[in-house]
Formats: sequence, structure tokens, C-alpha cells
Amino acid sequence: MEMEKQRMKKRYGQVLLTISALFLAACASGTTSTDSSGDASTEIIVGAVSGSAANPAVQVMNAEMEKRATELGVTLYVETSESVEEQIEKADALIARGVQYLGLHPWDGAAVVPLIKSAKEKGVKVVILIDGVPDVVENGDALSFISGDEESAGIALGKWTAENKAGAQSAIITGSPGNLAAETRTNAFKTGVQGSDVTVVAEATGNWAREEALRVAGDMLTANPKLSVIFANNDEMGFGALKAITEANKTKSVSIISWNGTCIGLEALLKGEFALEAVLPFDAFGAGLIDVAVADAAGKKVEQRILPEVPVLTTELAKKILAGSESASSALVARLTAAEAGCGA
Repeated sequence: MEMEKQRMKKRYGQVLLTISALFLAACASGTTSTDSSGDASTEIIVGAVSGSAANPAVQVMNAEMEKRATELGVTLYVETSESVEEQIEKADALIARGVQYLGLHPWDGAAVVPLIKSAKEKGVKVVILIDGVPDVVENGDALSFISGDEESAGIALGKWTAENKAGAQSAIITGSPGNLAAETRTNAFKTGVQGSDVTVVAEATGNWAREEALRVAGDMLTANPKLSVIFANNDEMGFGALKAITEANKTKSVSIISWNGTCIGLEALLKGEFALEAVLPFDAFGAGLIDVAVADAAGKKVEQRILPEVPVLTTELAKKILAGSESASSALVARLTAAEAGCGA
């Protein structure tokens, strides 16, 4: 697919350039912050509260966060959460513990606004990860937003569906209600199919969870017997949908489009179980939190929005990258190589 080739030739490895540049330009003098008199002050202390510990994307993001913090000598406290209420509670605890920077992977953008404002009042700088929070970066309540260019990727998924699944009835399994990433991915996909003969006949939340998506996808297949495409907002829900179509004996007639590019998601893509995958650079997001904190502590300018490209891969394109007949960055090749070797269910 020509559109995919052009996107891939932009090089997936560029996702790290903007973030890493902040560090390289800012941090040659070390990881202590400096006051206006030029004297070194305390160590850099970063806290982070991400989403579910069961989510493979969260696992990779947090692992990269910890790796980069170790490399740069930054003190890091990482927590996971299973709800917005737990997330707020853990974030408050980290603030009380004395973190200077707080990475937040929000369950619900609107619900965490008071937390972000409170953190700012206490002198804690917040960095939003993956899922946006309306207006907080623009109005100065948060320092930066690190995510992927999800709108462009979502549109690409929709356009691929329009071009390759003419006349298809499609369904969308969304992330949690109120989550900006879920809304962006869903709306962008709809934009991508707009003007084609592809129709969206069903939409329901799977709350990012495999088992809930299994139930939702089963209901969709029952209510829409001609359904031929299911777009899941993340890999966990993609696997729920995959199990549903397997149980309904429809693996040959229903295509799964997924999002994240976890190891198991890419493994499913290479096997042909997923037809299309948006590969979110969540490893760069984890490292980016630490790089942004270090750069800001050194008094350097930090970009308000860091939005690297989200590559979109078909099974065919992924195999060509592994074979070396299509160009890609070493980072993407490494992820595909790991998936090809097998990462388990």
C-alpha cells in the first residue's frame, strides 16, 4: 500500500528524536536542577501514575521509564492504577512524597484536571502521557503532553478500510468513556471511512479490557451478522474481538484492526490474526517523561506537545520490513523481530 510505504519511509526511529534532543541539548551538566544563582540544588525526583498493570503497553512504557531514569540518575517512583479514583489517590501520595515532576497517563481527562491544577499550586510539574487532557498544557497547568500523532494514524486505518474493504459493515470497540485517546482514535477512523461505502454499524466500550471486549464483540456479531471489520482501540480489546470471531467461526470473514503495537499485538499481525495495526511508540513515551524532566530542570525549553508519528502496518508490510525489502528504523525492526520470535499469549 503506497500510503503505508510513504509513512514508513519517514522512519519510525524519528519518534525518539524530538524527545532525545531535549535531553541532549539540556543535560550535559548532569541531573541536578539549578537555581537562579547557579548553585546545584536537589536531585530530580519524578513520580508517575500510569494505567492498568495488566496492559502490555503500560508495562513497556513503565519499563522504559525506569531504564532511562537509571541511566540519567533520576529518582523515580512508578505506580499503576485500575481506575481514575485510584490514579488520583496515588498521584496525591506521590506529590506528598515530594516529587518535582509527575507523569500522568490519565484514565479520564476531565476527571484529573483538578489534580493537575492542585499539583501546579504545590510546585509540581505535570507531564501528560499518551491520553490527553483538554487545555491543561495550553493554559500552563501542565508542562507537556507526550503522545503519538493518533489522529493521523486513525485516519490512515479508516482509509485502509475504505480502500480494502469496500462495502464493509464495521464496528468499533472503544476505550473507556471520557478518555481522549479513545475518542481521537474512534473519531479519526470514522473520518477515514467518510465518503466511502464502508459503514459503522456498531460502537461500544470495552474499557481497554480483553474480557469486556470479548463480550462486546460477541454482541456485535450477533446483532450484525454481515459485520466484516472490527476496529479495537487497543491490543487487549483486539484480542477479545479475535476470540469472539474465533468462537463464532468467523475468522475468515471478519478482519481485526488493532492499536498499540505491543509484542503480542505485532505477533498477531505477523500471523495474520490482525489485519492492520497502529504501532504506538510507548517505549519513547516512558523515556520521554524522564528526558523532559531533566531538560526542564536544566532550565531548557520543553515543547508543549511532543507527537511523533504512529506507523500503520499491514501483515504484508510488517513481513517486508523483517525481510529487509521495506525500510524501517532499528527500533521498529527490533519490535517486529521480538514479535516474530514469539512473545506468548
